[in-house]
Amino acid sequence: MRKFAFLILLLSTSNLFSQQTYKNIDSLLLKLKSSKEDTAKVMLYHKISGHYNVTHLDSSKTFSEDGIKLADKLNFQEGKMFNLNNLGNYYERKTDYKNAMLKYDESLEIAKKLNSTKGFAVILNNIATIYIRKAEYDKAIELLFDALKAEETLGNENGIAQAYNNIGVCYYYQQNFEKTTFYLTKALEIQERLGNYDGLINGYNNVGAILDYQKKYAEAIESYKKGLEISKKINDKKLEATQLFNIGIAYHQLDNYDKSKEYFDQSTSLRENIKDFNGMANNYLGYSDLFAKTGKLNKAETNLNKALSIAGEHNLKLQKREAYKGLSELYKIRGNYKTANSYLEDYILVKDSILNENNSRIIAEAETKYQTEKKEKEILSHRADIAEKELKLSKKNTQLIGLGVLAVVLGLLGYLFFNQQKLKNKQLQKENELKDALIKIETQNRLQEQRLHISRDLHDNIGAQLTFIISSLDNLKYGFKIPSKLEGKLKSISEFTTSTIYELRDTIWAMNKSQINFEDLQTRISNFIDKAKISSNGINYNFNVDQNVSEDIVFSSVQGMNIYRIIQEAINNSIKYANPKNINVNVSSKNNSLAIEIADDGQGFNQKDIELGNGINNMKKRSLELDAGFLLDSKEGSGTTIQLLIPINT
Repeated sequence: MRKFAFLILLLSTSNLFSQQTYKNIDSLLLKLKSSKEDTAKVMLYHKISGHYNVTHLDSSKTFSEDGIKLADKLNFQEGKMFNLNNLGNYYERKTDYKNAMLKYDESLEIAKKLNSTKGFAVILNNIATIYIRKAEYDKAIELLFDALKAEETLGNENGIAQAYNNIGVCYYYQQNFEKTTFYLTKALEIQERLGNYDGLINGYNNVGAILDYQKKYAEAIESYKKGLEISKKINDKKLEATQLFNIGIAYHQLDNYDKSKEYFDQSTSLRENIKDFNGMANNYLGYSDLFAKTGKLNKAETNLNKALSIAGEHNLKLQKREAYKGLSELYKIRGNYKTANSYLEDYILVKDSILNENNSRIIAEAETKYQTEKKEKEILSHRADIAEKELKLSKKNTQLIGLGVLAVVLGLLGYLFFNQQKLKNKQLQKENELKDALIKIETQNRLQEQRLHISRDLHDNIGAQLTFIISSLDNLKYGFKIPSKLEGKLKSISEFTTSTIYELRDTIWAMNKSQINFEDLQTRISNFIDKAKISSNGINYNFNVDQNVSEDIVFSSVQGMNIYRIIQEAINNSIKYANPKNINVNVSSKNNSLAIEIADDGQGFNQKDIELGNGINNMKKRSLELDAGFLLDSKEGSGTTIQLLIPINT
């Protein structure tokens, strides 16, 4: 089955006060009992509920609700905002995202009325964490950059680190690992400097996930264990369960299955006790892959269905995606390709809903907006400095004029004019550079919008018209008595139109992606071969990908489409002209290049006697665009082999 890669990255939820656990909680409880019913008591409820949000969730809920009641009684809106936020934290940790969102929204309304910058920063961050858990990254990223700006305004380093952490997590699930590493590293640097327990756990866990992605599994385990040690120290069962799960994943990648199951079991026990449904779904996915690797396919399927049930009940898109993918590959191993393809289609639908181009555009726009505003502030600050310098020069000039030395004054005026002109030129140069950068960003955004518009037009207009043609042909068959010769023609037209729709979908698939990873390309090729099996009886197909081929290979959309079309054209030629019994597609890695071979055992042909058609010429043209080597070898009675050697950028 697949290489399991569903690691858990930790999100930072924020409190309106410090998120530390109070060592002397008993003294706070005693103070609460003796306190009068005033605003100070409301804040005590808030502090105590924040402490229990880590150690005893039900107690946290009780103290938050008591704080809200007293705040309502006193009409203390700020205290109500604090306790509502804590109550939202409680529901979020219980995986009750609906109620968590209700409490956060209610708290945010109060923050707007009070114009509380701190309230905005914390609550926007917490709402964003729910959107991330629901895989709605476009909504999350906009809120996170707004929260980051608010925290920067306050100069709150802990809040800035939390925003960096959550932005990094967002980019991780969007598979932008360069930005993931950038933001998570910045977050960990701040948390290590502050010595914040919650932040350090998140940092060690998330850095471990990046190390895991880089296949540095031993280093990843060490990073997870640092987070595990702190989780136990502050008695946070949810964070402890996450560290145990990720350690289990790392041991799984090292093929130490006994050790992996040991950590999974510890994590599952904790998550079932605290009813962490998000975590439970992840653990069942982990078990399924573990059982699949050890040949226990029935147990693997049972755990995949458990994960899918929880994901469906709680709208967990990431877990749903992985469950469908696992079920598809499991049924493929069993040879039940019909069921495997059904699950694969479900997987693609969920995956496309998470990683669609529109979301990516909104995420890019959110960061661009943040960076642009930051540059504008720098420009305004620079202009203020220039104005201040000019004022100082003006005062100095006035003092020199007062001396009455005309020659010195004239010389100094000339000197001042030269300096002012020089400063203005520098200022104009920097402003022009910024304008050029903004124009470039705007142009890129327009180009992306045009690509999306074209792909939508292809799908909505041409796709709909082709579907209408197929439907009309079917209606003719069933509505009228058609002569047998004409019926064959109609069937041929219907099949050609259906094939055209598939070609159109492949084109839209490529247009909607700025990059195509090897996994996507492999899936497309596999789907095409499966369809070829159905339409061409008597031919045995084999699609083999060597283990030394890295899953991290990424192509541009044009490169990916050219590779797919070459393979498609080669297989179609074999089916049409070669009359083969076997068609093999082999993919391997050779000397920093991707080697693809399409071979059949058909009748072959003498290359000297045959004039090459458009199909082979098109394959050669596409290989030139890929800067790839292309070799065609065919002999009469010995079959045909096409070899493609594509350079891989390292």
